[in-house]
Amino acid sequence: MFHYFHNHIQAFLRAVIRIKSNWPSSIIMILVIGITLCLPATGFLLVENASQLSSKIEYEAEISIFLDQTISQDQINFIGSALKQTSSIEKVNFEPKIRAWEKLQEKLKINSLDAGISENPLPDAFFVTLNTLDNNIVESLHKDIKNLEGVKEVIIDSGWIKKLRSILYLIKVGLLILGTLLAMVLIVVIGNTIRLQTLTYQNEIEVSRLIGATDSFIQRPFIYTGIFYGLGGSLVTGGLLTVILELFNRVAFKFESILGGLIMLTNLPPSKYIFITIFAMALGLLASYFSASRSIKTI
Repeated sequence: MFHYFHNHIQAFLRAVIRIKSNWPSSIIMILVIGITLCLPATGFLLVENASQLSSKIEYEAEISIFLDQTISQDQINFIGSALKQTSSIEKVNFEPKIRAWEKLQEKLKINSLDAGISENPLPDAFFVTLNTLDNNIVESLHKDIKNLEGVKEVIIDSGWIKKLRSILYLIKVGLLILGTLLAMVLIVVIGNTIRLQTLTYQNEIEVSRLIGATDSFIQRPFIYTGIFYGLGGSLVTGGLLTVILELFNRVAFKFESILGGLIMLTNLPPSKYIFITIFAMALGLLASYFSASRSIKTI
């Protein structure tokens, strides 16, 4: 076991020495990885902020409940009490048909006598604000309310939020495809870089084989080099995202009066940055492993 860890430590140190000896090309490779990963990461940052924005405004969606014209006051009171006791309902607002008719007349600037209307055509209505947009809960609530005696029609005003979420989901899928394609590009770029390094250290590889070194022992430093490239690229990605976020928020703050409100982007949570780091290191590991093993076998 000690011998195993000792070999990995030696490979680790040799990888560090090789990166330091070729620091210009190493920096360029790290920047390439960081900038490439920054493209989909910035898209996910924007989508995450848009998702949080939709979550904040989702509770403004309402269920409009229109009652029968012949409903009794006792039944109206019963429906109002049932709605207030429902846990998924945040707020209940009752709009009497008399008040609704007065508002309509005032808005349209008409008089019922002049318009030839003998009686109020509008129904009593409840306007309910939800505290959730879970499809199962909303559909169940819709059925329960519709089955109440005296309820004529129930309208859920949340379609636009579902459309927004659908659009955000499609954008996420597009970003995932873009990230996959860019990951494939990075695997090719890192693999070619590692292949060139194996050619550079060809004499060292041949001497190592003469003294009995195995292929796995020879390729370990190259694998660690690929991991270091991924780690450095993820740090560059995190730095670029932070700079982009800071610049955008500063510009948005200056245009607060023009936009009519302050639009501030929030940074990704630490778990997302950890995922980016692990993902970049995994790309470096896979690319360097396959490239180094193939190149070493051909030497």
